[in-house]
Amino acid sequence: MVPFILVVCLAGVCCLPPLGFYLLWLSHLSRKGRPTVVPGGWDFAALAAGLSGFLVFGGGLFLALVRSNVRFGLRGNFNALRDSWHEEQLAWALTVAAYAVVVLGGLLLVGLTRRRTLVVYDADPGQVEAGLADLFDDLGRPVERRGNQWVSGTPLYEIEPLAAGRTATVRWVGDDPRLFHDAARHLRETLPALPGRDNPAARWLLAGVAVCAVAVGFSSVLLGYAFAVIG
Repeated sequence: MVPFILVVCLAGVCCLPPLGFYLLWLSHLSRKGRPTVVPGGWDFAALAAGLSGFLVFGGGLFLALVRSNVRFGLRGNFNALRDSWHEEQLAWALTVAAYAVVVLGGLLLVGLTRRRTLVVYDADPGQVEAGLADLFDDLGRPVERRGNQWVSGTPLYEIEPLAAGRTATVRWVGDDPRLFHDAARHLRETLPALPGRDNPAARWLLAGVAVCAVAVGFSSVLLGYAFAVIG
C-alpha cells in the first residue's frame, strides 16, 4: 500500500499549482488600483480551474478508495485494487465516466446560473451601489433598496458585498436582459475610472500563493527522494 505521506505529496503536487495560479490571478485584480468588472460565468470558470486539481485528484482518490473498500470487503485485502484494474477495465471506465459527467454537468449548470452575474473586484460595494443607482436615475427608473435587493416596481438586482475583500457580486433578478446588459456596460465604463485604494486582501492572497509554492516544492522534493529510493 502506498504510504500516506506519498499520497499527501501527490495531492500537493496535483492540487496546489492550479489553486496557486487562481490566487495569483485574484491578487492581480486586487492590486490593479482600480475596479475590475468580471462576468460571473468567467469568474466561476476561473474558480473551477483553480479547484481542478482537487476535482481530478480528489475525485480519482475517492473512486479508488470506494472500489478498494469494495474489493477489500469481497476478498479481504487491498491488493485486489491493483488487480481489479486489469480484470474490470470496463467497470473502471464507466465509473470514471460517470464521475466526469456528474462533475462537468454540475459545473455547467452552475456556470449557466451565473450568466447574469457580475463580480466587481477592488471596489467598495458602496461604489457599485452608487454606480447602478446613477444609471437607473438617468433612465428615469429610480431604484429603492430592500435588504440586498434593489427594486423599481419589480425586483431588478441584488448585490452581495464583501467589504473586507473590496468585492461585490451583482446578481440580476429582473426579467429584462437588455436592461442587464445596459447595467453591465455602464459598470464597465464608469467603475474603472474611480480612484482605487489599498486592498488588504491582496496581501493575504499573495501569502496564499507563497504557501502553495512552498508546499508544491516540498512535496516535489519528497516525491523525488521517494522515487529515487524505490528506483
